[in-house]
Amino acid sequence: MDRPSILYVVFVAAAVLVALGERVYARRNETRLLRQGAAEVAPWVFRLMAPVYMLLFPAAIAEHLALGRRAPPVLAASMLVLFSAAKGLKLWAVLHLDGLWTMRVILPRRLRVVTGGPYRYVRHPNYVAVIGEILTLPLAGGAWITAAAGGVLFGALLRARVRTEETALLARPEYVSRMAGKNRFIPGGGR
Repeated sequence: MDRPSILYVVFVAAAVLVALGERVYARRNETRLLRQGAAEVAPWVFRLMAPVYMLLFPAAIAEHLALGRRAPPVLAASMLVLFSAAKGLKLWAVLHLDGLWTMRVILPRRLRVVTGGPYRYVRHPNYVAVIGEILTLPLAGGAWITAAAGGVLFGALLRARVRTEETALLARPEYVSRMAGKNRFIPGGGR
């Protein structure tokens, strides 16, 4: 393996470790919320999204190594910066949601609507971050097929998840009064 490939594999391995840490944190929150009487909405969505997300990592490495894909250095560096920005956005969202952040769609009986941090601008900053991760991680290694296929597949699942989640959230007056006027993913007024 050449040096750029070694660096890319190390980068992806580090991203896997971060993702596993995120899952542990989310699982702890999910368990606590469910014990407190929260309800899970559409569990099938997470059951499909989680494997697609986790398969992205080995698929990107496989495409990079098996097909000899290499991103031009400027593109690779740009994707690393954008991946870091996506992780930063996710961390910002997680810190503001605190113990409410989960990977499954879990709604507490008493909904505490978070409007600070990135939620001041959009309803779903975490999903913006995840799409950023899914596109930039493969592209950093030149794995454009993985980025395209992962983006399309995860995007379709995310669309179903957002619709399901928002149907449940928009049925709650406390959510509507504070979030309905914000866009889902892009800052600005409206929907």
